[in-house]
Amino acid sequence: MAKLKKQKRLKKIFLLVFVPLFFISLLIAIIFIPFNKRVFPNIFVAGQYVGDKSKSDAVSILEKNILVPDKINLYVKGTKYEILTSEISLELDYPKTVDRAYNYSNSGNLINDLITKIKLIIKPVNLSLTLKLDEDKLLESLLIISDKVGTKPIKSSVTIINNEVIADPGKNGVEVDIQKLRSDIGKVFSLSLDNNIQVDLKEVNSSLNTFELENYKSKAIKLIGKKIELKITNSNPGDTFENITLKDTTLVSFLDAKKDFDEEVIIEEIMKVSRTINRNPQDSVFIVENEKVSEFIPSKDGITVDEKKLLEEIKQKTIDLETGTETTVVIDIPIAKSEAKIKNEDVNNLGIKTLLGKGVSHFRGSITNRIYNVNLASSKFKGILVPPGETFSFNNVLGDVSAYTGYKAAYVIKDGRTVLGDGGGVCQVSTTLFRALLAAGLPIIERKPHSYRVGYYEQGFPPGLDATVYAPTADLKFLNDTPAYILIQSSIDNPSFTLTFEVYGTSDGRVATTSKPIIASSTAPAEDLYVDDPTLPLGIIKQIEHKAWGAKVIFDYKVVRNGETLIDQKFISNYRPWQAVYLRGTGVVN
Repeated sequence: MAKLKKQKRLKKIFLLVFVPLFFISLLIAIIFIPFNKRVFPNIFVAGQYVGDKSKSDAVSILEKNILVPDKINLYVKGTKYEILTSEISLELDYPKTVDRAYNYSNSGNLINDLITKIKLIIKPVNLSLTLKLDEDKLLESLLIISDKVGTKPIKSSVTIINNEVIADPGKNGVEVDIQKLRSDIGKVFSLSLDNNIQVDLKEVNSSLNTFELENYKSKAIKLIGKKIELKITNSNPGDTFENITLKDTTLVSFLDAKKDFDEEVIIEEIMKVSRTINRNPQDSVFIVENEKVSEFIPSKDGITVDEKKLLEEIKQKTIDLETGTETTVVIDIPIAKSEAKIKNEDVNNLGIKTLLGKGVSHFRGSITNRIYNVNLASSKFKGILVPPGETFSFNNVLGDVSAYTGYKAAYVIKDGRTVLGDGGGVCQVSTTLFRALLAAGLPIIERKPHSYRVGYYEQGFPPGLDATVYAPTADLKFLNDTPAYILIQSSIDNPSFTLTFEVYGTSDGRVATTSKPIIASSTAPAEDLYVDDPTLPLGIIKQIEHKAWGAKVIFDYKVVRNGETLIDQKFISNYRPWQAVYLRGTGVVN
């Protein structure tokens, strides 16, 4: 009897456990095995059926049936705007899309994959395409459209005129909802929908209500006649800095109606302060004339304004003036110091013994501002010391080139055009130093030629011996691989329009040679171009671009020491042909 009961119990266990397991295993085998290397059925991508297809077949289906349209059509209040898909580098990543489709039910988690496959049997799914595009270029295009169709808000502001506060409540604006539009574009192209998109606009709230305006005005009134004095007390001995005064008209611009301060305005003011104070460490340097030291400049620590601390100090002192009775408060500008690498006591042990190389260029015909810039830029390279083993960067020594640092507008090459820009003439300096470095036999780490042949650099020299600089994309760099320090010394003779660079150091016996530059090929410039300009009087012709032949110029640079070749380098300069361009006046003389 007991044996019979045991048999019945085992049979029951078998029916309850093993039979379901058998059918579950069978179900898993039926669902998983046939589609082990294929996309599971009932999966679509952007409306295209890829279920039960191998990955390669699925890719072929998508490539055949879904193509990237030429443009995106955006409609704003009935007006059409186009963005070319080529401009934003829009592509469809078919292989990655198919991988997503395959992995949709093949994640590696058996239970989850089983549940997903059962759901797919009941209900199909439509997956999106994987897009590749240049987000920055798309954002730029959308912002341009937003500028065209929107209305810029007018920010609320307060000003002080004749000791009276004038408050402007501002005005709301309208702009494209960029975030939503970007999402809509993603949906349209990832699901291969109609590429005509309606653009939503949103209001930009910038104006103040009556209460906010009165509160804003009240804060400004409390600053009338008050000021903050900025000074430096912990600089180097011998340093002199003029105190900077932030008057009430400046202080009220720091205020913000919605919050305590407009930090962007304060930071802009701090940047002006930094430009007048910040300086890099100045190593001890000496000037060599006729192989003798004629001048010595002591080292100086570098100074940098701690802009974060100064921001907090200005905010706190402005609050103190607003809430207190004082009319003037003082801020000691927080600064950080950085020591010079070469101290005064080091100059006698640097190994500056002989002239290693010399470079010359001429700039006859330069406009007045260009001559000024050549003088200013070359003055930065008087007595520069480069330690052994260090890579020298022209841009690092030159520093910021702008109107803020004293440069004037002269012609520069920018975006394929010759235009007026701050610092035109700086490349005269880099070109001359490049020639001195070649003569000295030093390794050139980075050098870039100009876009086209510039006449200044071919006054007495063949083409191909120039070096352009433009931070941060173009620099002139060399390595000091000599056993001692290198001294760079610039000098200029304005009457003869001649710039000279000399490189001093310790000779290790190296001899440098440069072959004569060869013009391997040349290209004639296009025909002269005349552009009608209504801003010029009728009949007036003004040349804005000068003709120059394109050329491929090559020269060899070799440096040998005691029979050993240290450098064997080929410099190749590809100059574009440059078209002469004339403005032709079409204006009417009144």
